[in-house]
This record gives sequence, structure tokens and C-alpha cells, in this order.
Amino acid sequence: MVVPSRGLLDMAKLPVDTFVEALFFKILTDQREAWLAQLATTDEVRWELVPSDIATALTSTFQDGNERDAMLLAAARKVDLEVLQEFGDEGERAVLEACRIHLRGAGKQHMLADVAQVSLLDDTLGYDIASPDATGQRHRLEVKATSAPPGWVEFFISRNEATVAERDPRWSLVVTRREYGPTSSEPVMQVAGWLTHEDFAAALPTDPPVGGGQPRGRWASCRITISAQCLRPGLPLRHEPP
Repeated sequence: MVVPSRGLLDMAKLPVDTFVEALFFKILTDQREAWLAQLATTDEVRWELVPSDIATALTSTFQDGNERDAMLLAAARKVDLEVLQEFGDEGERAVLEACRIHLRGAGKQHMLADVAQVSLLDDTLGYDIASPDATGQRHRLEVKATSAPPGWVEFFISRNEATVAERDPRWSLVVTRREYGPTSSEPVMQVAGWLTHEDFAAALPTDPPVGGGQPRGRWASCRITISAQCLRPGLPLRHEPP
């Protein structure tokens, strides 16, 4: 049932109990079933979502309930991150095309070459796409694709992205979502709207204060959930000077 790839052969060299756990994790995450992704938004396992055969296998593999929960949540988050990455790539392509449509509609075809997907070169700049608007002003766009229920927007943001957002007045976060178009039989990734740093700043975590000799953490990324009503329509690109 499982092809003995190089990775699996290397895995088989592990101690048997570790091998069983690692193989179980790989099978779960490779299958990427919908019920597993649904567990990624919580810190507690909703066992009513777990198929009975999986629950039985987990119980026989992990005697400790906390270990079972930890393994299942780790698998869920891995699948969730992989899906988000695929969504993100599709979202960036949608925003690229939307920026080009904006320029074509304004008769600025000569600016099309200035629309750049910088994330392909470096994904640590704090934004994904650089694009001029019809007035020639350059914008930095961070793209976040969401699959949250209607009425809500959900995305991960890194500390670096939040820092760039706070300091760069031409930074915007563009949200995309798969939706049915007027002529499409399948949902298509489309621009749902955009946000400024101020729109979500209150939801960002804060680091604990320094001092007192206590252990101290520092946040690196977080998941933001915000009402879709906060989205500004279209793209943050101007057709005319303000």
C-alpha cells in the first residue's frame, strides 16, 4: 500500500515505536482529508470530526491521551499550512492579474512591466507584489488568501510583515477568496478587498514586558480573524491623483 521511497526507507531505520508514529503522521498528512484541516483552528481535538478507524488507530498507537491530541493537532496544522501555501500562490496570481487589469483599464499599458511578484525572489521582504497604480504611485501588496466562512476573513501574518505594514504607508494587505463568478461553474480566486495595518493592528499579539528575571517569549507569527465588513473594496490602487 505504501511505495518504499527513499524517505520511507530512511524512516524505517528509526526505533520501531518512533517509526510507527512517524509513519502514522506521514499517512495522515499525505492524505490531507478535509476533516483533518478542520482541526487546525483550535487547540483542542474535536473527536466527533475524527473518523472511527483513525481514532481507533490513534488509541492503539498512543496510550497517553495528551500525546494523541498533540500528534493529531500537529498533523492538522501541517495540512492547514500546506493548503494555505497553495491558496497563497493562487491568490498572488489573482492579485497580479487584477493589478494588470487596473492599469489596462486606465490606459497605462506601458506600466504593465512594473507589476512584479517579488515573493518569487525573496519572501522575507514583508510584501508579495509591487505594483504602480494609474497615477504612477508604487504600492507594496501583501496577499492573503482566505477560506474562512462567509462573513469572516482569516489569515496568518508574520512579525516581519506586521512591522513593514506599520512603517510603510504604501503597504496594504489584499485578501483573496475563491468565489463563483457570473459565468464560472467552479469557484475562482478573486480579490475580496484590502486592509491597512490599522484595520487589524488591535488583533496582533504583544510581547510580555522585560524584567523581573522571568522567562520571556516573543511572537513570530499569528492567525488573524477579522470581520469581512472591515475589507475595503477592490485594490488599494488609485485611478486619479488624490
